[in-house]
This record gives sequence, structure tokens and C-alpha cells, in this order.
Amino acid sequence: MGEEATQLRLARDVEFAGLLRIPGTPTFVSVEGLHPGAAGLAEALAAASRAAPPRDHAALRPATESLFDSSEHPELAELRHVTAGIFLSDTALALVDRTEIQIVDLTSGQIRGVGREGEGPEEFGRIAGAVRTPAGIAVWDIMRYRVAFVARDGSFLRSRGYLDVPFKGFANVRPVAAHPDGRVLFRDQTGGSAERFEGRIRHPVYFVAVGSDDSLQVVIEAQGDEEHYGKIISDRVIFGHRTLEAATGDRLLVAETDRQAIAVLDWNGQTVAVIPMPAAVRPSADQVRMARWLMEEAWEETREQVMRMSAEGRLPYPDTDRADFPTVPPDWPANETAPPIDAMLTDFDTRLWVRDYRLPGQDSVTWRVWDIDRTQLLFTARMDGEDTLLDARGDFVLVRRLDEFGVPRAVVSRLRPGGHE
Repeated sequence: MGEEATQLRLARDVEFAGLLRIPGTPTFVSVEGLHPGAAGLAEALAAASRAAPPRDHAALRPATESLFDSSEHPELAELRHVTAGIFLSDTALALVDRTEIQIVDLTSGQIRGVGREGEGPEEFGRIAGAVRTPAGIAVWDIMRYRVAFVARDGSFLRSRGYLDVPFKGFANVRPVAAHPDGRVLFRDQTGGSAERFEGRIRHPVYFVAVGSDDSLQVVIEAQGDEEHYGKIISDRVIFGHRTLEAATGDRLLVAETDRQAIAVLDWNGQTVAVIPMPAAVRPSADQVRMARWLMEEAWEETREQVMRMSAEGRLPYPDTDRADFPTVPPDWPANETAPPIDAMLTDFDTRLWVRDYRLPGQDSVTWRVWDIDRTQLLFTARMDGEDTLLDARGDFVLVRRLDEFGVPRAVVSRLRPGGHE
């Protein structure tokens, strides 16, 4: 308890509590704010009774009970990352870890493992993502720059390497959709370094369709994510704008968060529809301070890791000096207005899920679910802000959830009415 690292961690926690304006325990929270002390519970309950009346759209929430929980299956005890999760049918889903795929039959409870770590044709170096295909799923092995196609029953269909494709970037390339004709749509992004840039910049993003002959067709060019380059390190701008994407077998949806609508395009790059985004929100001064505090926390963890690897001689560049990493966190710039959204995905039913921007201190998030073809808002869903939505089917959602030890598990729950949004 007397070690310097422990004291620094406690000091950061005290600072965080100060940003939240929490003076001590117990402190109760309501929509009206904080209610400290023993009398806080009665004040919070009274505030709840004064809650605003419901508005137009009925909101749904995941039920407390789950249809499936990977932590209840011993065969899935080795799941450590849950890189992706995809519904394969009304009764089956695929859970993708870094070197293996698990095919789960929700009716019988049977689980089949597919692939393993290795160099072989049906083995993986490191899976960095997965997309739905007409026959099953396609997984991206980033170590081998290879896409492996797997059928719904878990059998391998084929694999394809993309090392010879003339992408503009390398480490930032990832597949976003597979077309029925065999083409794969990739997000390709250029990068930069602190030696070449300084200040704010957005590196362009290219969405490209790659054919069986390695031919490359640029579908659309977008702005990319807003970053800030300092003298030594770079990172995203606080409340910075981004380029988000989602896709189906024949549609690409691109959101530039500094604009007012999501573009719906075909694979030739033609805009066929637009879906409006919610209004952007101006963060409070406390939320700006909290966002900066969270970035400093992440920065400090990275710095400690670099120092540890340097001391152990494990840095990839032996001539790296420990003094190269600054001892004081950078003063990252912050936008006055946060982006309206921060995540998008398309589900099993080809609906578009769009998440309202989650500001620091928000425990829950709102997802808006759209019919893409009719550009019609179907419903909203209120979910735990710590859960990662992986896929949805009908009124079921598949989420990645961390347990009390920080180990991820996959959970399927049914959406039920939960008030109004």
C-alpha cells in the first residue's frame, strides 16, 4: 500500500471522483444529479418520480435473463477476446476469438470449434475481425493478410491472400463486406507519423472492392478520423470526428460524423439514400475534463508498458531511449461539440444500428435501428454503455460483456419494452 505506484493510482481515483463531484459514500444518482449522504436515497427517489414524460418512440431494453451466456458453457472457457459475434441463422451463431471460431447451436446447446492457432490452411495467426457472407462468415487473419471463408456449419470453404493487392495502407486495412459475386469490400486508410505531420489532420479513407484477379475498384473516398500530431506522439482529438462504416451484401453505409446524414451507397459508389443522424451534443466542462482524464489514464498505461518493455529489452527498436516517451501527458485538443454518433453496424436482418455518441459519465447508450431500404426508424434500444453490440436478429441482441475479472463473455438477450425514448 505504501508503494509509489499504488499512491499514484489512488490519487488518480480521487481526482476522478472530484471530476464527478462525488464527495464520499454513500452518494446516490438520479436524472437530476447527485444526492450525497444518508438522505440522498429519498432525494433520488423523489427525483425519479419527477422524471420527464415519455416522448414519441418506444424504447427497448435487453431483458435481465439471457437466452445464451458463454460463461455457462465449459467448452467456451478459453474465450479471451471475442473479436466478433455473428448470427448464422435463427438457431445458430458464430463466436470469433483470435485464433478460433466457435459455432453455437442455440437450440441443442452443441458447440463446435473451428480452426486453431498455426500455419496451416485451416489455422489462424490472429483473427482481427469477421463479416457476414451469403454462405456463412469471412474472417480476417491480419497476421497472414488472408480472408478465410467458413460455412454456417463450420466447414472451411476457401481462403484468399491479399498481399499482392495495391492497398494505400497496410496495417489499417480491414474487410467490411463480402459481395455475392465473390468481391470483398475493404476499408483502406493511409497513415502518418509525428515526423511528417504536426497539428490536426484527417488521413483519407478509401473503401475499395477487390476482385478475384486482385483488381481494385475505389468505391468512395472519405475524410478519415480526426487526429492530432504532437512533437513525439499522436492520438485522436478529444470528441474528434470520425468516418464510420457498415455494410450489407449490396450496400455500403458511410457516416462522416461532421455531417448531418449517413450515406447509403451501392457498390459502384452511387448514393441511393440518406439516413439522418441525431443532433450533436455540446459536452459540459466536467465532461471535457473527464474525457481528458480518461485519455491521460490510457496514456499513462501505455507509458508504463513502454517503460517496462524498455527495461526488459523487449522494444522492437533497440535504440529507443526510455527518455523518448514524455513524462507529462500531451495537451490533446478537444472539439467544442461532440460527434452525433460513435458506432454503426448492420445486423442479421440487414437493419442498420446507429449509436448516439456516448459522453463521459454516461452509463447507458441509445441505439437507433433503421430499415435501410425504406430509410425508416423502426425503434430505439437502450443498452448498458459497457456492453459491445456484436449483432442482432429480430428482437434478440448478441453483446460482448466483461465479467468482474475483465474477461469477455458473449450474451444473447431478448429486447423488451423499457419505457420511452
